[in-house]
Amino acid sequence: MRGDMTAPRLRKYCVYKGDEWIDIVRIYEMPCDGMIRYVVRHMEEEDMWVFDSPLEVLEFVRHEFIVADKPLRIGECP
Repeated sequence: MRGDMTAPRLRKYCVYKGDEWIDIVRIYEMPCDGMIRYVVRHMEEEDMWVFDSPLEVLEFVRHEFIVADKPLRIGECP
């Protein structure tokens, strides 16, 4: 690998339920073929999934991980 190669750092987001962040899920925004894809990572099991939109991410998180008694949203990690 060449010493002058740099790779952009992926932007990292968290999922919030109300005002509390969900610590087992991280979302990474990744440029891909002129689009943005969203990689969801389960921090404990280290599983990863890729989605086309933030709405798909929230639906997946709601279905797979969270009993959503409050609205879910994506935001900056604490």
